[in-house]
Amino acid sequence: MVIERTDEGILIKTTAEINLKVLQRIIDYCNALEISARAQGTQEQADELASDVNKKWWDENKHRFIK
Repeated sequence: MVIERTDEGILIKTTAEINLKVLQRIIDYCNALEISARAQGTQEQADELASDVNKKWWDENKHRFIK
């Protein structure tokens, strides 16, 4: 594996035999790190957003668990 920094970004070269699903998970993780590094919200705002998302998910899916 070779990692190069260019003017446009970072280039990673590897063999064609690499497991693409694993590679995609690594890229997704790096993207999440990059996004979170730019985030300017507070922990309280993040907690509130998480609560809202969880509530919405539960409202849309509780019928699958409670009959």
